[in-house]
Amino acid sequence: MLILGSCSLISEMCCFVQPIKSPINREKEYVVVTGGNRGIGWSTVKALAESGMKVIVGCRDGPSRDLLYQSVKQAELPTESVEWINLDMSSMESVGAFGQAILDKNVPISLLINNAGTMASYTLTKDGFESAFAINYLGHFLLTHLLMPRLIAAGTNDKAARIVNVSSSGQALGFFQINDLQGESYYNKFAAYCQSKAAQIMFTKVLHELLTSKNKPVKVYAVHPGVIKTNVWSKYWFTHFTSIFSGFVGKTEAQGAQRVVYAALSPKAEDLSGNFFENSKVVQPIALVRNRDMQTQLWEKSCQLLDISQFGGL
Repeated sequence: MLILGSCSLISEMCCFVQPIKSPINREKEYVVVTGGNRGIGWSTVKALAESGMKVIVGCRDGPSRDLLYQSVKQAELPTESVEWINLDMSSMESVGAFGQAILDKNVPISLLINNAGTMASYTLTKDGFESAFAINYLGHFLLTHLLMPRLIAAGTNDKAARIVNVSSSGQALGFFQINDLQGESYYNKFAAYCQSKAAQIMFTKVLHELLTSKNKPVKVYAVHPGVIKTNVWSKYWFTHFTSIFSGFVGKTEAQGAQRVVYAALSPKAEDLSGNFFENSKVVQPIALVRNRDMQTQLWEKSCQLLDISQFGGL
């Protein structure tokens, strides 16, 4: 873990953020962002709203919602540019209600940013899922399934709708237990986080192939936003030293969001669906994550856990 963290910091220190060079105007288009009330999520919401998009943000009611609206006001964004809908990613019932609320709006969704994430001690959600697996991966799998009809409706052959899964270079840890996705036999919160982020990349690859085979105008990408200056890492003993160092070499939340927005809006990414991006460039995940049999098993188990017979109606 220390080696992986140190390598990520060194890599971050040696690279520069590559933002979209020309402003992108996406007025009157709708985007959904999970966990968009703080951190990289909020910076992504701000950038998308500034491009003219109508942003639907999913986060918890109460302090999270209040923080979102405070940030909208401080950023002087038009109040109508950002809409909040209650979402608890740890609850599949809440994810279902969130998805249905969006479907009921009957608007095409041009973009879905699966951003919400967590790293925590071992806990089970009320559905019986390990929390990191549920919040980082399984809930987004379900939400993508629910919103797929709207994404397809918004896409065209000239400009496809897009899905961006905010993943992590933590996939390089190489920890992925297909027969212990819930951490019942062994649990380490950092390993569980990395496993859930590896699952997002596997999901990206299989979904891309399914969409391509059905000739649907939707592209999907997985993105590592970078090593970001944040206090979250200081909580964990194995990153205490590197968290101090990251204060000097890490990128800001706004810079991390630029990498997400690149995959979301850049014309250069149009033909790069199904790939994993680091610093706005396609990189190869580790062999374990690229394993086709493992990807298929994860997809099938995810559908079984969520009782999905036909993903997204495809």
